[in-house]
Amino acid sequence: MSSSLKSIKPILRDLLAEGLFISSISKPSRCANNKLTIVTFHRVLPEELRQKYPYPGICVTPEELRWFCNFFNQFFTVGSLTYLHHRLMNGEHPEKPYLAITFDDGQLDNLQYGLPVLDEFNFKATFYIPARNVDEANILWHDRIGYCTLNAKNSGSEAMKKVLILAEAYGVPSKVTDSFESHIIQNSKKIAPEKRTEFIENLENILKVTTPAWGRLMTWSEIRQIHQQGHEIGSHSMTHALMPQCVDQDLKYEIVESRKRLESELNADITSFCYPNGDYDERAIETVLQAGYRNAVTTKWGKNKPNQPQFQLDRCDINTFNNWNRKQELSVARFAFRLSGLQPGL
Repeated sequence: MSSSLKSIKPILRDLLAEGLFISSISKPSRCANNKLTIVTFHRVLPEELRQKYPYPGICVTPEELRWFCNFFNQFFTVGSLTYLHHRLMNGEHPEKPYLAITFDDGQLDNLQYGLPVLDEFNFKATFYIPARNVDEANILWHDRIGYCTLNAKNSGSEAMKKVLILAEAYGVPSKVTDSFESHIIQNSKKIAPEKRTEFIENLENILKVTTPAWGRLMTWSEIRQIHQQGHEIGSHSMTHALMPQCVDQDLKYEIVESRKRLESELNADITSFCYPNGDYDERAIETVLQAGYRNAVTTKWGKNKPNQPQFQLDRCDINTFNNWNRKQELSVARFAFRLSGLQPGL
């Protein structure tokens, strides 16, 4: 792409988004009517901590979350997932379309920085929890890899070389075709689960990496606090395992036991499941059904009509940077355009 075209593309994109919004073509009242929109958040961190997190693209600051919530409040009827999905399935159609807010992974910052913003709008959300990670006070495996790759990158070429040599022993290609961090994390997903755990432990030992205090998951006491305030708690498996990689016995453990563990801690019915990394297969769908859940969410982009398969619900991942206008500011027109699905990847 020529430099002149690159420079004009953001202008054209903004003009298109603004035109579609002014004409109401991209407004939720038109694009999301009689549907359930489910949005996904992960980390809520102040800017100074976002810059220290390995995957800043899946973080929003409290200020940005407030901006998004203000948009939701203006254009949607907001609530927890299972509650709104039940209303949709019953044929209830409010004046403003339904939108469910979800948070994946059970991070402490969801409580510290996310919950106060939700409270400002009296919003109820759904939080997906990896039960065994909470039991063991152990952060998720992809975060452990992320802190290691970030450490290696900040340390310089020798540290990065050590990571690549170790990774190659576990089947990761030595040639980096993407960014260093993306190369390691994406290829790590292909390593067998037990070998991946071994790889991560060796990685942490070589680099002497520890998790920052602000990077931990919530405790059961903190999860109960969220639940007692009226928010929904759902399962994110036991260990954030990738479902298609699991043998049948492990699949049942991840899906069935996580529900039992959450219900034991919360003394409540757990009805929603979130496929880790959005990965699932027919075995996973059947196991979720047999385990007694009422719905399950993926990471496939889209909105849900009443006839959407209940164990394959689509979601819209919220990324601040994808919704900036050409001035690098959050834009109502840009966000409405992206959320509309008319061209979600623009």
